Amino acid sequence: VLVKPRRPWVCERPTALELNDRSPLSCLPKRGPVSEQRTRLLVVKAAMTVNGGAARDLMRNLPCIAERFEVRFACLNLLDSQRKTLLSSGIQILEPFYQWQPGGGLLNEITAGQERSAAAAWKEHEAALAAIEWADAIHLTGGSGSMEFPAFVPADKPLHLHFLESKPGIHDDISHLDPDGSGGWRPGLMHLLQSRQRARIEKSFRGFADNQNWSVSANSGFSARNLHRIYGIKGGVLYPSVDLTEFSSEPSFGERDAFDAMGLGEIASYAVTVGRMSRFKGTYEAVEHLAGSGLGLVVIGGGKGGENAALRDYGDKVGVAVRVLSGIDSESMRAVMRNSAAIIGLAHGEAFGLTPIEAMALGVPPVFVNEGGYTETIVDQFNGRLVERGDVEAWHRALEQASDPGTRERWAHNGLARIEELGLTPQEHAERLYSIVNSDELQQ
Repeated sequence: VLVKPRRPWVCERPTALELNDRSPLSCLPKRGPVSEQRTRLLVVKAAMTVNGGAARDLMRNLPCIAERFEVRFACLNLLDSQRKTLLSSGIQILEPFYQWQPGGGLLNEITAGQERSAAAAWKEHEAALAAIEWADAIHLTGGSGSMEFPAFVPADKPLHLHFLESKPGIHDDISHLDPDGSGGWRPGLMHLLQSRQRARIEKSFRGFADNQNWSVSANSGFSARNLHRIYGIKGGVLYPSVDLTEFSSEPSFGERDAFDAMGLGEIASYAVTVGRMSRFKGTYEAVEHLAGSGLGLVVIGGGKGGENAALRDYGDKVGVAVRVLSGIDSESMRAVMRNSAAIIGLAHGEAFGLTPIEAMALGVPPVFVNEGGYTETIVDQFNGRLVERGDVEAWHRALEQASDPGTRERWAHNGLARIEELGLTPQEHAERLYSIVNSDELQQ
């Protein structure tokens, strides 16, 4: 039977990186075997169809969570591939007949249209609302449309939020810039126009500050500090994960054919960056930091409209051959990453970053900017490199280092050790969540 948390758990340590134990929640009480009467957990995430890092991480973890809890999963939209995976794991899906489509554009920013439409969609989602009463506890993953759900949860119902990051552009400037860094006039104007949306978002977090039955875990120590800085909430840390059977150190049977089919040229002739094209993800900066290194760039993700062509043109201008791969499957993604010189990332304030630990799992050198959540998984010179933004010569030296066979082998070994040390697997994630939801000793 679920023991309801009395008050939010607070991480006493400044960052999870400083913990010596493999679990960043090691101060939580240990639990014995799962009883026959499993805790009924309603897992909620509004937007799944974008299939970004948050959705990918949740899909990895849900099967293991379902081994620890009796799970129902509620969402506002879902891909066919995700639905198939969840059903194959025996997870009951609660989704609306009409898939919710998050709105974008200036009008939505001014009027908080996306948040209001999500609230309306949850209000009409009868199966999800009925499951609130069924559940012993609720586990909510943040993202577009998710923070409208707590308004429907009774104050005495245990609710745990997995906080990923503040909505892009609400509390930062970088998200309002164009991918190439232009548009510096935009942030000030947008922050003024977003006042209504910002107030609504901040209000949606107040319940977690005021309600002793609700608690928050951030996805990194970096995110936990942002949670406290922006919303005044002190939370714990629940790391994302990497599936070592999906991202194996040994290539799958079809990877070679997938790699050849993409025509990327010689092995180790390019670096890879992953994510949608934006200034936040630092896509253009990745090109800039490769200029003169002799390496090309493969972007897994990319942009919309003419953005991909513009990036390729920019690469040609500075001497970096750019390829953009959008919508590729997991096997193709692994093939591209495994055969690269390095996986790189220059995102601004990345909350956690799945790409570095996916690189570690594959045994490919991660070379990332020395900022944000990257600093919690990469230990410089041990399992990869952390390099200062703008120091192009240092980036070139790091990439040369990554090309050395002995260094690659050592970093690959240490990368798996780091994953083990931090417990970055779906099994460990589910165990931590079990401890959080069932803990009766959460500390202020």
